[in-house]
Amino acid sequence: MASRRFSYSRISTFEQCPARYRFIYLEGRPAGGESVEAFLGSRVHEALEWLYRQRLEGREVQFDALLAQYRSLWREAWHGYIHIADGAWRTDDYYQLGQRSLAGYFRRFAPFEEPVDSVEHTITFDAGTASTTGAGEGDKEYKMTAVLDRVDSHGAGWWSIHDYKSGKRMLTASGAPKDLQMRVYFLALLKTQPDVERVDVVWHYLRHGRELRLDNVDWSATRIATMLRKRIDKLRAAEAEPSQLTPNESILCNWCYYWDVCPAKQGQTHPARLAE
Repeated sequence: MASRRFSYSRISTFEQCPARYRFIYLEGRPAGGESVEAFLGSRVHEALEWLYRQRLEGREVQFDALLAQYRSLWREAWHGYIHIADGAWRTDDYYQLGQRSLAGYFRRFAPFEEPVDSVEHTITFDAGTASTTGAGEGDKEYKMTAVLDRVDSHGAGWWSIHDYKSGKRMLTASGAPKDLQMRVYFLALLKTQPDVERVDVVWHYLRHGRELRLDNVDWSATRIATMLRKRIDKLRAAEAEPSQLTPNESILCNWCYYWDVCPAKQGQTHPARLAE
């Protein structure tokens, strides 16, 4: 138990629905399907990852090439268990939404001369210590993993973290400083880079063609680490008493595919339909 790694998504799943957390992380059950929104988000992220890897290797990218890559990724990843919960949308609507999202991003940022340091950057760090470097007594209990969509290095200890969002929901300017996911990414960067003097954080809302950014954030690494430890401690306590891992019904149930084993949903018909 002490050697397991945690993540924002793991903590978020537990807080949204403890039963779903149990199915995924403790029992390792495969989901009975995937939402088309999640599928779309993965393909758009992969397309942007491909774009920036091309640029990191010194190659220019035309929009037709990006679009061809998106089409290939969509086609190769498609499977027979993708579901649509919105009755007014068809599969092609989501596919076209992905194209429009990429087109808007391309128009805004081409020729992509940002000082990109890494894409899909995986960081493992220790949330068990207050220091931003090194390990301590809690390193075996609070190991975390974060995957950052993109990290730019502007020089002289100035970094920016970029996160791509393909969904409808957008953070507000007042809510952005409280965003747990980005604070986890911020802490991960501080824990693993020795020369951090300034960090900007940027959310790219792809379907809206908008971005939200906070420049030179003044977040406290100590406070973030303390908050994460408290959440993980609560999670561990619930794991020790599996009866606590009960369903938390909400609108999100319509995008969950564990109804066949969920005590709150067994025997009910899922509202989503198979995509064609």
